[in-house]
Amino acid sequence: MAPNPNSEDATNDVICIADQFHFSSFYSSTNLAGLEDDDSVSTPTSTTPHRPSRSDSMSIIGPEEQVNGDARLKPHTIANPDRVKLKFYSNVLGDNSTFIHYGKWDGLDQDQPGAYGRASEAMTDYMYNLSMSLLPHRMDSNDVNYIDLGSGTGASAIHLVQKHSATISKATCLNLCKEQNDMAIDTAAEMDMTDRIDVVEASFEEIPFKENQYDLAFSQDAFIHALTKKKVYAEAYRVTKPGGAFVFCDLMCGDNPDLTVQELAQFAERNRINDWLNPSQVIKTCEEVGFKDVKFINLTTDLRISFQLMLKKVTFVLEHGDSHPNSSRVLLMNYRDSICRRITQIERGVFKWGVIHARKPVFMELTVKTPVPFVKTNHLIIDVNKVSQKVEEGQEANVVVVDILKKMSKEQIDALPSTVELLITMSAGLDHIDLDACKAKGIIVKQSGRDAITNHVIQYTLCFITLGLRDAFNQLGVAFPSKGWNLNWNCEGKSLTSCTIGIVGLGLIAKGLIAEIRKLAPDTRIIYTVPKQRRDFDVESKLKLEYVAELTDLASQCDVLLPLCSLNKSTEHLIDKEILGCLKPEAGIINVSRGKVVDTDALTEALENKSIRYAILDCTYPEPLPADHPLWKKDNCFIFPHYATNTMDVREKLVTDIQPIIEDYYGLGHSDARQKAEEKILRYDLAVAHRLTAKYNMDMLVWNHISARHRSGCLITPGRKMWGSIVPEDMVFSSSNVTADIIHEAIYSARPDVKAVIHLHTPAATAVSCLEEGFQPITQDSAYFYGKVATYEWDGVSDDASEKPDIANAIKSVAGCNTLLMYNHGFTCFGSSVKEAWVLAYYFERCCETQLRVMQCGGKLRRPKKMVMEKAAEASYLPEFAPGAQEWEALCGEISFD
Repeated sequence: MAPNPNSEDATNDVICIADQFHFSSFYSSTNLAGLEDDDSVSTPTSTTPHRPSRSDSMSIIGPEEQVNGDARLKPHTIANPDRVKLKFYSNVLGDNSTFIHYGKWDGLDQDQPGAYGRASEAMTDYMYNLSMSLLPHRMDSNDVNYIDLGSGTGASAIHLVQKHSATISKATCLNLCKEQNDMAIDTAAEMDMTDRIDVVEASFEEIPFKENQYDLAFSQDAFIHALTKKKVYAEAYRVTKPGGAFVFCDLMCGDNPDLTVQELAQFAERNRINDWLNPSQVIKTCEEVGFKDVKFINLTTDLRISFQLMLKKVTFVLEHGDSHPNSSRVLLMNYRDSICRRITQIERGVFKWGVIHARKPVFMELTVKTPVPFVKTNHLIIDVNKVSQKVEEGQEANVVVVDILKKMSKEQIDALPSTVELLITMSAGLDHIDLDACKAKGIIVKQSGRDAITNHVIQYTLCFITLGLRDAFNQLGVAFPSKGWNLNWNCEGKSLTSCTIGIVGLGLIAKGLIAEIRKLAPDTRIIYTVPKQRRDFDVESKLKLEYVAELTDLASQCDVLLPLCSLNKSTEHLIDKEILGCLKPEAGIINVSRGKVVDTDALTEALENKSIRYAILDCTYPEPLPADHPLWKKDNCFIFPHYATNTMDVREKLVTDIQPIIEDYYGLGHSDARQKAEEKILRYDLAVAHRLTAKYNMDMLVWNHISARHRSGCLITPGRKMWGSIVPEDMVFSSSNVTADIIHEAIYSARPDVKAVIHLHTPAATAVSCLEEGFQPITQDSAYFYGKVATYEWDGVSDDASEKPDIANAIKSVAGCNTLLMYNHGFTCFGSSVKEAWVLAYYFERCCETQLRVMQCGGKLRRPKKMVMEKAAEASYLPEFAPGAQEWEALCGEISFD
């Protein structure tokens, strides 16, 4: 008699089959013919206790004890039990898949062949996409390195490396079971992936690797039988890089308050679970070992579906399958009853299944006193200066913060802990840091307050240029003539418009200064010099610059010489006696870069001899100048105390920029204030895009959708609202339109660089989507879309999640595409911003309308030459012509939310 499916008394059921569910029983003498030679039956050779492996927790629930008194149910010993397990799943579930863990069932048809394997694969994809949403800074990289803890047959890792070959450089499969590891090695070899898949036989409780190795620690259904969960989580923490992610799914203890502690403990004991934690306890344990932002996603509903499908399949085999030996039939009956119990236990809340995701924090050390207090608002950043925040004593920093006075020589760089990856300096210059030493040690150097410093130096320098040209400093203290004053009095100065400005360097400050000069005096002649290999033709064209190859030639032509280069070995005393000798007598020099760029002795001599008119110095060498230095006494030399950035605005930005730099480098998300500011801008742009769509008659009542990436999801059209009345507050994080979710998620998953998507059914574009020849780029406006339109065959209303891979593959098939023409449906445009996506959509509809009018006229079509379109397509994405670059500000002016 079969045991009662709701009872735990008849037999000690294991929650996972492991060694207790003897698959060999299913393959009796008549069934063994289906096994390969290397799966052959052997005699028992060992009674060594089983060590938990991934197969324990991935296997389907089954009975621990065999049917009493039936010799045919005595387990055989199998040479390769894991291969036999896979054959069992293939027989019972009808799946030819190496994915044997629980699955995610969104949009999957359970009745289709291979459904269980596809659900398992979908779960792997779901977890990977979740992982990468936690690591936005790694989405576009090509060197993601992750470890799969308890990797089983390696199916998940092999699938992910194959699917994300452009992103994942290496996957390490760590697993105890030799048979499973052999399968992983064989499969990797068959797929020519041995250089990207490492298979290591080891325990996840003692990971044999150094700390801070992996971007991601990943696991599926492997930790349930761990002896100590805390040790496993601590090992995952140790090998994960700072800012990295820890993502795993597992069975966990239920937290139904109606269940007694004794009942849960009895369940754990019967199922050989040593450390049976509920989701809240798992979160707490992960936090105890150091992880932050630990969250649980409850997927127990998907587990229930998995069990229901197993039950359905086993019942079918029992009722309609081929005739099995009695041993197999009894085993399947016990198996069916065990599944029934598990389904009941899920409903009673005895256990849960889901995903835990967490981040490893980043440790920062301030080595200097900040000019204003540093206020940290991101809990993923831990200040090691504050002992109370340390996970443990001796925690080494990953980020070190210095200022201009903190000299970072090679010796000091080499003395930094090996954990340091990022060096942030609160300064405009970098000459106090040995950059070669940083590069050799793999340390990235960043500057805080960069934008504020740049803007302040630009404004400051612009004032000096004007005052220097007008000889204004020499007018200080000059008495206003009491008589004889006329319009020609003291008019030797030059205007900004009539002078020639010579600039050495073309960095951010130089380009920003030139742009500001162009606003005030569009016709000023500006010449510049940099090494020939760094010449920038695009900037020359945009800012109307003249390139002069030799510094001597530049000096001889200019009225104002501005060294705006960084200080390094090649620029020390760049402005020397020779260069100063080339300047015209009426010319001046302004130095706001670094004092050592100018040869102080040569400058002193030039001013003494009046061979140049003036020098304005915001920096000197040495700094400060000695009190008796002759430059202090020159009436044509004006020295300022390195004052270009001395405002409280800059001091504050030097400090407040530290956190965003760390956040961006490690992909930690942003502080609440910054996230809210970004969200506000996105909501505004999206609302404008909706209003514009209605204004230009491109909408379709309440249908269609626009979205923009934000945080780990996207803001999207609310639905059920006319687009002409949408306001920023209407945007939602989850659409009520399943079609919207499918299309947008597919595009975002296929193109990590895409930040905004717009899907429309406009008349002209929809008409073109019905043409056999599709879209034809035949006008100048269509250059945006030349070679950038992918196509997708209409498959009915997009309400099936299985369409996502098809849409994603269509987009991937056209490199760099910006538009998806969906045949007999509509179109979708996407780009790096809302403005780019919307302006592309506007022009695509306009181009489609033009195409239809040309076809309507019946005349012979004149197609532009391929070379012409290629050149136009290239030019269309230059900064000044890129979609939205010129139009968006004007378009926003058309919309009011008052």
